[in-house]
Amino acid sequence: NLLILAADTIDPMDSSIDEGVLQIAREIAPGQIRLAFPILFRHLTIDGKLMQVRSVPLEEMPASLALLLVQGAWPDGPRQVVVSEGAAEVASWKIGSTVNIYGTDFQVTGLVRTEESAFGSVWMTYTEGLHLFGTSRGFQVGYLSLVPAADPESVRARLLADPRISADYSVYLEHAFTNSYNQSNSSLLTLSSLMVLISLLVVTFGVYNATNLSLTERGLEIGLLHVIGFTLNKLRRFLLARALVLTLTAYILGWLISLAFINHQRLNASVDLTFLALRLPPL
Repeated sequence: NLLILAADTIDPMDSSIDEGVLQIAREIAPGQIRLAFPILFRHLTIDGKLMQVRSVPLEEMPASLALLLVQGAWPDGPRQVVVSEGAAEVASWKIGSTVNIYGTDFQVTGLVRTEESAFGSVWMTYTEGLHLFGTSRGFQVGYLSLVPAADPESVRARLLADPRISADYSVYLEHAFTNSYNQSNSSLLTLSSLMVLISLLVVTFGVYNATNLSLTERGLEIGLLHVIGFTLNKLRRFLLARALVLTLTAYILGWLISLAFINHQRLNASVDLTFLALRLPPL
């Protein structure tokens, strides 16, 4: 199977595709594409949990996307959804639960088993998705199901060779895009951890400098302590202990605040990447 997304897209939610692209794909490889259909894709916070909301034609849920219904029934009316086992476990949903999406209440009619990339996901029919999200952004993913005899890489190359596709869109093998998406998320988490480490080092270094400055400014007080009987070794141990306590306190507080902030961002905020070009004007 192949996926069509907007060019240079990391997160499928940022993609926007025109309806005519699927027809163009059929024209380019008429005997190779068995079925082409759109998918609406959103990352939304539902009941305090970040979920993937996917909207696809009902008949393609078990047929093309290999969703396995393990409990309940498929949606057969308005305002109905099925949820993945992972989503049900995380959000404590069950058959008959009410899920509020974009201010609209949906009823959970079934639990489905999905691949790993859709662990925490909510699925609705494409018609319901259009009613909920509107049509101004188009859809996010074009799904191409190929005939059994087709070579996916060959079809992908044919699609990308046509300027009507390659000008604005990218075509991926389904599993390749899933792996790339997971790798991107892993890299972003690694980057976040590195930023936390750098921030903690900066905090620790700042406390060290503040402590050192404090000692420099209080040279007279330290001298008086030595005069009234404190030995140099006792003063050295006292000042070292004081500096360690301040540094460790700042380190632990910085670590806890950074950890809380990153966890909050993971649960409640999507990731936006901004690329800035570095230009050095001539003197």
